[in-house]
Amino acid sequence: MRFLCASLLLVTAFAFYPLKAPADAAPEEESPPQDTGYYPVIQMHGMGDFAKNPLGMLPFKRRISKLLNGTYVTNVQIGNSIIADQTNGFLMIMDKQVDYFAQVIQNDTNLEHGFNAIGYSQGNLLIRGYIERYNNPPVHNFVSIHGPMMGVASLPQCNTTSAICKAVDEILIGHAVYDSFVQNHLAQANYYRDPKKLDTYRKQGLFLNDINNEKEGRTPNDGYKTRLNQLKKLALVKALGDTMVWPNDSEWFGFFKDGSTKEKFTGKGDDGPWVTEDWYGFKELVSSGKVDYLTTPDNHLQFPLSFLDQMVQTYFMDKMPGY
Repeated sequence: MRFLCASLLLVTAFAFYPLKAPADAAPEEESPPQDTGYYPVIQMHGMGDFAKNPLGMLPFKRRISKLLNGTYVTNVQIGNSIIADQTNGFLMIMDKQVDYFAQVIQNDTNLEHGFNAIGYSQGNLLIRGYIERYNNPPVHNFVSIHGPMMGVASLPQCNTTSAICKAVDEILIGHAVYDSFVQNHLAQANYYRDPKKLDTYRKQGLFLNDINNEKEGRTPNDGYKTRLNQLKKLALVKALGDTMVWPNDSEWFGFFKDGSTKEKFTGKGDDGPWVTEDWYGFKELVSSGKVDYLTTPDNHLQFPLSFLDQMVQTYFMDKMPGY
């Protein structure tokens, strides 16, 4: 089983890459944050990336702050070093990552009145987990860029319409992913939602089945609904050419229908029971007009800087009370 876990990690690690800023995102000097009246902003990176990435997360941080006239922006680091941050994206289970995320947020006095959040890939599940389980201080507006919100049903860059991928999924993941050792050692296993093994996922999985309020033997947590609906706005961005998140409909809270890897709910009006039955509060968000569905045309985490600017200017420009 340890070999299987190590194999899973190796395959997954090669399939993901850190977010990189385009070439025109030249480094800028760090400036002290200004009292602008805008809510501060946090960024949460995805798997394989790190908060102090000088080629991606840091230039994005500076760019967002500049667009908001010098507002405080911080990248959440999971761990006490760059190496720990990058490694923990794989080897720290999602429950512990969410708890660590919450600790960082709650220890930052710049965020004590709430903040806006933008996540990339796996980082969006940490933000979602924080909102549902903590949300103190609260997230006001949340932009999810290519986040696997309803989980994944295959290895990154490997969908099960391929014969090879079917074999890999069956041997490497199908018989191992819900094993307790794997669930307790590999973060990506915590949001692997196998539509053909839902009973096992709901009984033996960690994290996703909990924040979805579908964990076997556990009473649904109404607090998850309450806290999720404290959001003012949720922007869900789907990569139309995504080969990392399968199905990419997960980025709109869509997913495969139970028992199938062909038929699916695409989201945005074509919703699964997790929405229509309002398992965790998303239905109320939609009916309240708080959810926007957006797309980018290319692959996972491939988008121009102008799109990032658009997200900031659309969702992060509201002022705090008293301004």
